Amino acid sequence: MEVRTDATLVVRAPRRMPLREIHRFISSHEEWIERKTAEAIHRPQPPLKEFREGEGFLVTGKTCHLHIVSNATRDVDFDGRLVLSAKAVPCAREAITRWYRKQARILFTARVQHFAEVMRCQPVSIRITSPRRRWGSCGVYNSLNFNWRLIMAPPEIIDYVVVHELAHVRYKHHGPDFWDVVSKFHPDHRQAKRWLKDNGHLLEF
Repeated sequence: MEVRTDATLVVRAPRRMPLREIHRFISSHEEWIERKTAEAIHRPQPPLKEFREGEGFLVTGKTCHLHIVSNATRDVDFDGRLVLSAKAVPCAREAITRWYRKQARILFTARVQHFAEVMRCQPVSIRITSPRRRWGSCGVYNSLNFNWRLIMAPPEIIDYVVVHELAHVRYKHHGPDFWDVVSKFHPDHRQAKRWLKDNGHLLEF
């Protein structure tokens, strides 16, 4: 079960599970659902982007301000500021999303290569995806998937997600062996997990 940032409840179950079992499971967790729904309702939401001069955008945990220029050679560039071409303003969301995704692929590829070597856990591929609330996943054949929105998070949070998914290359569960590996290569994993739970809503765009 997942209570999303808009306070809607999402329940996932095996395809063949009887509906009455799903309802029984939901009913047995009513207090949890009410608590998480209340948290989502009262959690401050980041304002919608207006794509105006000086507006702040998160890049690896730092707020970078938008600068709109008329003579840009690219739709989006970066010089410590997020530089947006004036001609791309009408499709600014799409242009900046593409830029975020490109930076996410570059950064995640580098961090996976680094940790794969020291952890001796080699994935078969890396994909940049766009689920709303899932930060990463490891497929049954060891393909790694990372949410592009994580490029907005601080580096230590990005590294936690990388270590977490690489540990799944070795262990396809969240048992003690899995967490031993995560703890070895990211000792602050509990704080990182808590950060994502408390601040993940800020990585919206």
